Amino acid sequence: MFLAENAKLVPVMRPIDKTGAAFTTEWISMKNYKHADFIINLGAMTSTSNQAVTLKVADDASGTHSTVITSASSAADLTLDEYYKTSSGDTLAKTSVSSSTFNLTKSSDNKYVIVHVDAEKMGTFQSTSVTYNADYVAISVATPGTHACLAAVDCLLTGPRFASDSNPTAIT
Repeated sequence: MFLAENAKLVPVMRPIDKTGAAFTTEWISMKNYKHADFIINLGAMTSTSNQAVTLKVADDASGTHSTVITSASSAADLTLDEYYKTSSGDTLAKTSVSSSTFNLTKSSDNKYVIVHVDAEKMGTFQSTSVTYNADYVAISVATPGTHACLAAVDCLLTGPRFASDSNPTAIT
């Protein structure tokens, strides 16, 4: 089994110092994949950095019609109930989320966090009284204010609908 034939790694945010800037990753199309794992790699953070992470869905690659996924959203099947965080080295610990968002804090410094998405749970959402298919997903991270936060985000897509030597693009 080769990674290139059975998965697709998409760099959705290149490594940056996001001091003072919130960001949303590129929109990832889930039309050709069963699962997406957003891997948030964190470098140095100042002691007061505190940034909320949220999951968003949209009907197209530009996010024209989108919504933040919350426990109370109309896309009730897809929630941000948990994430995985390294405690040291490469050991992951599942962490529950009570409000469909979680914070990156100083304790996340020099670690990585994984947010898993199942395509079959994405369903539909409402925007301005219209129902849309939630075919695209992205991660948003709030601003750390004037505090330093070095970060990068990759998305590992698995379960391609049609495995091949070169899996289809997920950012269109």
